[in-house]
Amino acid sequence: MQFSYKVADAAGRIETGREEAASREELAAALKARGKVPLEIKGESRFTSQIKFYRFSAKERLYFTRQLSSLLNSGISLEKALAIIHRLLRPSDFQDVLGQIYQLILEGHSFSNALERYPRYFPGVYVNLIRAGESGGILQKITGRLAEYEEEQVNLKNFIVSSLIYPMILAGATVFVLLLYVGVVIPKFQTIFAEMESGLPLVTQIVMVVGRFFQYGWWVLPLLFMGMVIAFRQWTGSPEGRLRWDQLKLRIPYVGGILLKIAVARVSMTLSMLCTSGVPLLSGLTMAAEVSGNQAVSLGLEAAVTGIRQGGSLVKSLADQKIFPVLALEMIGVGEESGNLGEMLAQVGKTYEAEVKQSLGLFLSVFEPVLILIMVTVIGILAAAILLPIMDLNSQMGI
Repeated sequence: MQFSYKVADAAGRIETGREEAASREELAAALKARGKVPLEIKGESRFTSQIKFYRFSAKERLYFTRQLSSLLNSGISLEKALAIIHRLLRPSDFQDVLGQIYQLILEGHSFSNALERYPRYFPGVYVNLIRAGESGGILQKITGRLAEYEEEQVNLKNFIVSSLIYPMILAGATVFVLLLYVGVVIPKFQTIFAEMESGLPLVTQIVMVVGRFFQYGWWVLPLLFMGMVIAFRQWTGSPEGRLRWDQLKLRIPYVGGILLKIAVARVSMTLSMLCTSGVPLLSGLTMAAEVSGNQAVSLGLEAAVTGIRQGGSLVKSLADQKIFPVLALEMIGVGEESGNLGEMLAQVGKTYEAEVKQSLGLFLSVFEPVLILIMVTVIGILAAAILLPIMDLNSQMGI
């Protein structure tokens, strides 16, 4: 849980900050162990924590890592580098966290232990790579690799988001036009059509019923939507529901293949960086499972760890789980046999990152025209619902 606190140091200076802890008592004990006197400790609500989580962007972590790598490679000490970056950052929660990390290092904590206190900002993969760099005396090199890794992840995410912006705008415009037509335009013709002697066409009757619903019962839709969202979040919030949802996503035709390629690219790039940084394979697999973004893939990687512990090879253990595509398995097998597993995993990551871009581009090139066709068809049906009775009325009047 996230807590905000106010403490006094030995000189009487007041300090504030935020930190993760299991309870207030645990945080108070940790603060006292650092020579601080807790004055106030407040637990932050889950809703507030979620808002603050989403304010933090991976781009901020990328900026921090890139700046840290540049400063360390320039011969500047870690403490001074953190102080410089702290001054460069705009006022934000992340700047506060970085200030607290700086204080922890001055108090004698290692860099990795200080980062570990803030899992919301520094995931396990990040912390363990820093720890490997500290133990091996290659922190400058590790921060450079981390910067490259973070940049690759941010670029992949930005490509996916930017590719989906236009289809989402198009879909939103379609829904807006549909609601405007049914909720505003159609009701204006209800009085005219009600006075018609002959029966209305079926399509017009259906549209009129829908229009009356939107006119008088529109409030049901927001309640229904909110209920569905709450139920879905509760279902996916449980371990079993999350697993079933992630398995279902991978079974969606074509889309599931793209999602799997994204997971393979993430896992491969992460595991490559961990292996080339001196992290043991089993630990690397466990950490890579955390960044897959899919619970089904994560469980498969955890099962592969068990297979390796029992004496199996990496490629065989992954093949037994039937998660990784054949091409990825073949490339990993070659890397494992040649002793260049880290380099081959990096190649797998690049290969599937390129495939994600190609597959997503192909999907959108088909999806966008289909969406436009659906929009035109729906508008055509609504127009026909209005025009058909008017044409019948004109024929009755002899026009």
